Amino acid sequence: MNPVEAEAGNGQAVAAARTRAHARAYRHSGRVRAMRRLIPVVAGGAVALLLAYLFNPFAAPLPGVSVGPVTLAGSKVRMENPRLSGFRQGTRGYEVTADAALQDVRKPSQIELQQMRGHIATDDQGGIARLSATSGLFDTAREALDLKDDIRIWTDKGEEARLRSAAVAFKTGSISSQEPVTVSSPRANVKADTLDVVENGKRISFIGNVHVVIANEEQAEKPQARILTSDAEAADGAR
Repeated sequence: MNPVEAEAGNGQAVAAARTRAHARAYRHSGRVRAMRRLIPVVAGGAVALLLAYLFNPFAAPLPGVSVGPVTLAGSKVRMENPRLSGFRQGTRGYEVTADAALQDVRKPSQIELQQMRGHIATDDQGGIARLSATSGLFDTAREALDLKDDIRIWTDKGEEARLRSAAVAFKTGSISSQEPVTVSSPRANVKADTLDVVENGKRISFIGNVHVVIANEEQAEKPQARILTSDAEAADGAR
């Protein structure tokens, strides 16, 4: 092989290596974009559905709303098994339930929620996102919802976020958590000490001890199918 042929061969090898590197980078950026969408679309979207009804859950009945017995204990009104369901953006269904909602007549702007569960359609192809939280406090004056204790958000595509607490501010379109958060998908995992989502998900920040693991395509796990239950509970006892 003469020097000209050798140089041409080396050039082709370099070009091929660059092409493979660009392809890997493109796949990596696609995975990152998917991870960035998980929190705002799932968390923000599911929680925002509570807003219309929770501004006054004891007002006149609304379409798609059902409740169990309403009782008064001391200064608190307790509503059993509140349920809100309907459709958003045409055919995208949703349902939000709780074991109970409590309102203190001395603090009418604050509503306590116990054992929240919900699901929401994320696209027109049947994609579903689900939300569960042990407790929550909705403040109509601040237009804010504080979720606590074992918050779980997951989709039927194998994406999942786990938080110990989350503060949702509807006015500013922000979600924040000052406790450890874990976000996972079949292709990547992110862990951090805190989380900040602002401008309705346009910017997402994982802060403090951030660990990111991105799986190779060969190692990526296939998402497991989940069954949607009518009362918005996690299927197969997945909590």
